[in-house]
Amino acid sequence: MNNNIDKNEKHILGIPEMDEQHNYLYYLFDLIEKSDHVVDESKTGLLLKEIERYLLFHFSSEEHFMRMYDYNGFSVHQTDHEAMLNNFLRFLEDFDYGKLNPLSLNIFLKGWLLEHSKISDSKYALFIKEKRNLY
Repeated sequence: MNNNIDKNEKHILGIPEMDEQHNYLYYLFDLIEKSDHVVDESKTGLLLKEIERYLLFHFSSEEHFMRMYDYNGFSVHQTDHEAMLNNFLRFLEDFDYGKLNPLSLNIFLKGWLLEHSKISDSKYALFIKEKRNLY
């Protein structure tokens, strides 16, 4: 099973700052083991920490971006980020208890990012691009 998301399947927002961050997230997600159990606990632990750090950075960046442009859908978008982080934290707990299924985590993260960028991020991206065209 090839679980990598093809470059053509990634949703491009047309906002270079956010597209670059999404690409790095996909890169990190591609590093997750494609197994139903953790093979290298040390490597997986380091990777999970980097994913957590970068998700927090990315969500903060997006939210700052939306506030900068007075995006009216900010609170809904922020709530979506919080829900995703809560789901991710459950996977981290599974890892801490030795029950992580890396393949499930991989599928969850890639699926969430693809859907989120196509639906939620596209809305703020359109709004911001329109604002930027006013200059």
